[in-house]
Amino acid sequence: ITGDLQVDNNAILTVTGTVWVVGNVILSNNCVIRLDPGYGATSGVIMTDGTVDVSNNCTFQGSGTPGSYILLLTAKDAPALTVMDISNNSAGVIYYAAKGRMRLSNNATAKEATAYGIDMSNNAIITYDSGLASAIFSSGPSGGRSLTQWREVP
Repeated sequence: ITGDLQVDNNAILTVTGTVWVVGNVILSNNCVIRLDPGYGATSGVIMTDGTVDVSNNCTFQGSGTPGSYILLLTAKDAPALTVMDISNNSAGVIYYAAKGRMRLSNNATAKEATAYGIDMSNNAIITYDSGLASAIFSSGPSGGRSLTQWREVP
């Protein structure tokens, strides 16, 4: 997606493949983000080059099969800044912000969270579910990927 991804006001987004957002991800006001049942036991990814703002009762759901999760990832490189802001009863996802700070507040919950730094306040909870270390991610119900070559860039 070139630009921002915004899902709000009771909207439901069903993810059928990996989503890459060039802008920011804004999820709010009772939105539901869920994986297509075709994912089965695998997990899916929503990634962005920008910031992530999740608020006001936004929930995330796997495919319906136990062990299926959504990973919400930002690649924004800003170690001193909050690149993910999760608040107000948002629940049920894996958050990843390796190059920036993450803030969880006001009863926000996460299945797992990894960041350069994490700030938590007002009853925020991170629950590391057993089995997450072996979560299997897919590019979608019919997708696949292969690496044909690589090189190290100085």
